[in-house]
Amino acid sequence: MSEKTKKILIIILFIIIVIGLALLLYFVLFKEAAPVETVIEPEEEEVVPRLPTTRESWESMTISERIQYGLPALEWPSEEIEEIVEPISIIVPEIDDVADGGRTWVTPISDDPVKGATLSADGEKSIYYNSETGQFFSTDNFSNKELLTEQIFYNVEKINWAPTKNKAIIEYPDGFKIIYDFDTETQYTLPKNWEEFDWNFSGSQIAFKSLSNYPENSWLAIAQADGSQPKPIEHMGENADKVVVSWSPNNQVVAFSSTGEARGVWEQEILLIGQHQENNKSLIVDGRGFEPKWSPKGDKIIYSIYSSETNYRPQLYLVDAQGNQIGQNKKSLKLTTWAHKCTFNKDATTIYCAVPKNLPEGAGLVLELAEDSRDDFYKIDVATGMVSFLAEDATGGYDVENVYLSEDEDYLYFVDKNTERLRFIQLK
Repeated sequence: MSEKTKKILIIILFIIIVIGLALLLYFVLFKEAAPVETVIEPEEEEVVPRLPTTRESWESMTISERIQYGLPALEWPSEEIEEIVEPISIIVPEIDDVADGGRTWVTPISDDPVKGATLSADGEKSIYYNSETGQFFSTDNFSNKELLTEQIFYNVEKINWAPTKNKAIIEYPDGFKIIYDFDTETQYTLPKNWEEFDWNFSGSQIAFKSLSNYPENSWLAIAQADGSQPKPIEHMGENADKVVVSWSPNNQVVAFSSTGEARGVWEQEILLIGQHQENNKSLIVDGRGFEPKWSPKGDKIIYSIYSSETNYRPQLYLVDAQGNQIGQNKKSLKLTTWAHKCTFNKDATTIYCAVPKNLPEGAGLVLELAEDSRDDFYKIDVATGMVSFLAEDATGGYDVENVYLSEDEDYLYFVDKNTERLRFIQLK
C-alpha cells in the first residue's frame, strides 16, 4: 500500500470517528432532554372541583394532585371556576319588645337592691327601699331616682305600704316596728307584739295580730294610722296561726280564718271576719295553705291552696267574695302558683300572674323547694276565667315577687328575688 493511500484511509477514519462522536453527543445531550408531550384524554363528564379553585391554589399543586382533585392538569381555563358554596341558614330566635305570648325582653330599672317595691301614688313611678343605702326612693323606667326622705333606715326587714303610698309600716329583724309618714317625715313606734299588718283602703287605719304568750290575750285588732286607739276585733286564742290579716278594699272584711267546721282531710271552711261581728258567709276551699288576694273593689279574691291531688303544689282559684255572693262563681284557673305572685288590673278585668316553670312536688308545704324556680307570665280574663300565656323571659327567667302594674297597664313590674333588682316587661 502506498503512502498516499494510507493518508487517505486515516482521513476517512478520522471523519467517521468525528461523525460518530457527534452523533453520540447529540443523542446524549439533546435527544434525551427533549420534552415528552403528555396527552390528557378528555373526560366524558365535566368534573366540578370540590377543593381550592383559585388560580394561586392551582399553581401551587402538582399535576397528579390536580388530576386527583378533578382540576385542569396543564392549563388554567380562561374563565375562573366558581366555587360552589351552599348557603348557611342562620335561625335567629324572635324576641318581642312587647309581651305577646312569646319570648320577651325583661328590662332592669336600676342596679339597686330593693325591698318593698310598689307603684307610687302617681300610678307611673315605682317606690322602694334600697337595702344597701338604707334610703327610700322613687324611680321611673329610666332609672331617674328621687329620695322620698333624707332619713336613713338601717337594716329594714319588711315594708308594708299604705294604699295611699305616703305611709309605711317598717319592721326590723329585732322586732322593732314603726309607722313612718313620708309627707310629714314623722315616725310612730308600734308595740313589738303587734304582727302581720294590713291597711284599710284609705290608709287611715291598720289591722294586725296582737300576740301574747297567753292565748287568752291574743287578738285580731285594728288601730289608727299612727298606732293609736287600738281596738280588739276578734279573739284568736290558740288559733292565731290560722288567721290571715287581709283588709278588703270595700271595708267589709278584716281577715280570713281557717277555723270553720271540719269538712274532711283537705276541704276547709274559711271564715270572713269583719269589724262588727258580722255573720258573713264562708268560703269552702279544697286544700290547705290558704293565701288570698283582693280585687281592687273587694268583690272577688284569687287564692292559692295545695292538696295531695296537686302533689302539694299550690293551685290558683278565683271566687266572688262580697255579701251574698261570697263563695259563688268559683273557678279553678289551672295555674300552679301562689296568690302573692299575682296582681289585678285597676278595673279587675284581668289578672297577671308569675307561674313557675317547674315547681317541685311539695313546694306548697315547704316554700324553700321553690327557691330555684323560674317564672313565666300569664294573664287571666276575670269574667270567663280563661288563661292565656303572656310571656317568658328571653334570658331564662326570674324568681318573681312584688308583682304590680302601672296604672295605664303598659308595664308589669316585679322584683327578681335572687338579685333583688327591680325589672319590668312591656305590655303595650
